[in-house]
Amino acid sequence: MKDQRSLDASPTSYEKWDRAKSILLESLYKPDNHLRSCAYNQECFEDVIKIRDEIIEYVQGMTNPREHDASPYYKIPSRY
Repeated sequence: MKDQRSLDASPTSYEKWDRAKSILLESLYKPDNHLRSCAYNQECFEDVIKIRDEIIEYVQGMTNPREHDASPYYKIPSRY
């Protein structure tokens, strides 16, 4: 996922949480060669990858704690 522009509409709290989860997972998947070489030099590379995989699995299993309003009226401003 590459961020190319800002959003046109303001996302709901539910959407923000889902987007945050996706960005976190993306950051875990993206290799960081500098950190991986440090882990290799300190002889803990396999442990780093194992921990990363466990964290990915944990985050993937997380459910959004925020309420999802499927109603078409959830975008109506609160003043109405």
